[in-house]
Amino acid sequence: MNTRPAAGAPTAAERYAELTFDRMPSAVPTGLPLDPPQWVRVPGATEWIRRLPAPVADPLVDWSPAPTEAASTEAVLTQVGSPGRSEAGVPLDLPALAALLSFGAGVSCAEFGPQSSWRHHRVAPSARCIFPCSVWIVGWDAEGSEPDVCRYHPEHQQLRSQAPFKHRRWTRIHCAVTAAPGVTGTHYGDYAYRLVCQEAGLLAGSLLLAARTLGLRARTVPDHCPYDIDQLLCLDGRRECSLAVIALSGTVTDAVFPAPDVAGPRVRRPCPAFAELGALSSAAHHEFARTRPRQDPADGGQENPAAPAALPHPAPARLPWQRLRAARDSGDPGFVPAPQPVDADTLERLCGSALTTAFPGVWRGLPALSLLSARRDVSGAECGLFRHDEPTTRHDDPATRPGSPPPARQLLTADAVTPFLRRCQMVASTNAHQAPATVFIVVDLAAWLRHDAARAYADLHLRTGEAALRLLMAASAEGLAARVHNGFLTGPVREVCGPGRWIAPFAVILSRRRPSARYRFVLEGGL
Repeated sequence: MNTRPAAGAPTAAERYAELTFDRMPSAVPTGLPLDPPQWVRVPGATEWIRRLPAPVADPLVDWSPAPTEAASTEAVLTQVGSPGRSEAGVPLDLPALAALLSFGAGVSCAEFGPQSSWRHHRVAPSARCIFPCSVWIVGWDAEGSEPDVCRYHPEHQQLRSQAPFKHRRWTRIHCAVTAAPGVTGTHYGDYAYRLVCQEAGLLAGSLLLAARTLGLRARTVPDHCPYDIDQLLCLDGRRECSLAVIALSGTVTDAVFPAPDVAGPRVRRPCPAFAELGALSSAAHHEFARTRPRQDPADGGQENPAAPAALPHPAPARLPWQRLRAARDSGDPGFVPAPQPVDADTLERLCGSALTTAFPGVWRGLPALSLLSARRDVSGAECGLFRHDEPTTRHDDPATRPGSPPPARQLLTADAVTPFLRRCQMVASTNAHQAPATVFIVVDLAAWLRHDAARAYADLHLRTGEAALRLLMAASAEGLAARVHNGFLTGPVREVCGPGRWIAPFAVILSRRRPSARYRFVLEGGL
């Protein structure tokens, strides 16, 4: 389906992108309550509960990109972490599924002290979503009967469903990431859709990194009806909707990113809260939901999808997954940075992790992303604002080999970094301008709109969400505190990036950890 707009006619997705980036202060509501409303489960509902087994091993996080379908079979079978699971198409057993869910969407007891609002939180931290995204499992048997549908509850490591299910008969498994834009919109108004897209990107990125670590592979599905998943999950598309789907089959995962049909058949539970998102936000989601997922450009594409043989950047240490999950730390509520500087080699490894995707074939054909690293207090390297681009895949450029990253370009000098960060901050909600280093994940919105105007907004958040998740996990491996920060304005970022409609879907502020007993909330200059 051609979703490009007519010349001179901006799409709803484009206008919504302008609202939430160029005019973000007008979209963020003021006077929000200090505490989010309580989520109350409807009493009296019957649920079937299946306790999932705990992972039997703690694998080392694999930062390298998995081979794509264009890679040789021998290279696939010799990948680290995949002994004994080399056959494609083997039904995924319950222990493997439990490990993927536990590592990719599980919770970690990592918040302590009087400031903690949750005792447990996920590896993928909430991007200010009051109701975090959920993971659903849809299991199919070989006879094509009605599938089993269940929701994953990470706090209890359980699958819960409205009817009994038998995982031993599953031959296909779909793993869906759903968000709650309607109820989130009652708290964040027109800004809610951006938040759920961010959260879905982080969670999808966590699942992909876990799949890579467990020795799975991924490829895109060339065609998928975007309405099926919501109907299978009995979602109304208003209160809750699906934003990403990963279809699992043995050691092969098929990743697609559909969305619900908001204007579809009569829903089970119409939710008036979705209308409170605002006309523009609803129209952007409605337009995105009515499009088919992007096609796989493998046939006739101009890109070489083969993964590089090695990481283009130095990689963080391959530490046990659960150790990194327990170490995931967002710092104090005000993000009070530690006085020690961040090491230059450490920052290079973090940027390299963000620019390296777990499965290159999943994002094949999409526009590239870039990083802006704002170095305020970095030892061993010149401070300033630097731009890092994705590794090249061109074979006709003698200056660079395929898979090698272009050298970082300095955009601002050291004395201009702090003023730049101050101009980026919408409000002094954190001490972001005092962090030793800040990494912006940036994309050219115009390039994404040209690629697919209707799906651009959600897809770019899913792609950059994986990069942000890898950056957060790499920060844990390096012993740093990292935090996703949303309150950055687009104008200063666009000024330094040059031609194009550059936006920063994610900004991650980095610092060394302070002692765990330190709980203070100090803002320079006040709120």
